[in-house]
Amino acid sequence: MTKHKTCEKCGNDMIECYVDQGLKGLVVKNPQGDKLFTNKKHTRINPYICEVCGFTEWHAESPENLL
Repeated sequence: MTKHKTCEKCGNDMIECYVDQGLKGLVVKNPQGDKLFTNKKHTRINPYICEVCGFTEWHAESPENLL
């Protein structure tokens, strides 16, 4: 389900999108986590893009997983 936010720049609607690389969003890893392929401290990030001005914000899906 697509989530909507309000653009802080122009006040219009923003829509949640994803990066198309076969995965839903990019994966961000905590550098203090385990080794490269077994790092469990990660979350996906997805962009919200304003439908009018194009302003983009990135939001972590599960930021608590980075701890």
